[in-house]
Amino acid sequence: MKILDKLHIEQPPTIREEVYKYLRRRILTGEIAPTQRLIEVKLSHEIGTSRTPIREALHKLEMEKLVKPIPRVGYVVNEISKEEVEEFCEIRLALETLAAKWASTRITAGDLKRLERNILLTDKHIKKNEPERVVELDTEFHDIICRASGSTRIQEMSQNFRDYMLRFRMKGLCVTEIAQRSNEGHQRILSAIKNRDMNGIEAAVSFHLNRTKKDLIELVS
Repeated sequence: MKILDKLHIEQPPTIREEVYKYLRRRILTGEIAPTQRLIEVKLSHEIGTSRTPIREALHKLEMEKLVKPIPRVGYVVNEISKEEVEEFCEIRLALETLAAKWASTRITAGDLKRLERNILLTDKHIKKNEPERVVELDTEFHDIICRASGSTRIQEMSQNFRDYMLRFRMKGLCVTEIAQRSNEGHQRILSAIKNRDMNGIEAAVSFHLNRTKKDLIELVS
């Protein structure tokens, strides 16, 4: 069965969007690795659609700087540089500090319990060496805080930047020591939110993301 059949796509606009989402997810998860070639004809055969939605999807991915065109070759998946990691982490620092501060004044008892459970589950899956589950829980932790902030814009922007770093987050969280450090950072953030300590929140988020930046830069290097 073609991939397109599995996606249950019928209308052309949906085909274009679903092809884009399919390729984007594979790039972000590392299934399509940095520097790997993306050839329209091959993708068209693999997915089971014409070359037009493939071309449109690749152009959209180029606009997002996930791929770049190479004359007479097609497209290749972009690598992420040290400078980009630094930029992404600095933006996340600003967004998630604000999210955590706003969340501290609005967060419910249920949200706090979910954050506590998230940290315990993360520790459990780190010990069981289940990095994919650790990545899911890492995303969940930050999503709970962003939702508790009450700002849909913060939620959207924070998720977008985490998505762009997904390839390296997955690679980093496969390393037990990095995953443990990340979870310790989450514990600091949670403690500061519980105490509604604005200075403590700023310090905890900064500590967590600066350490994340250091780990990711080492991976990129």
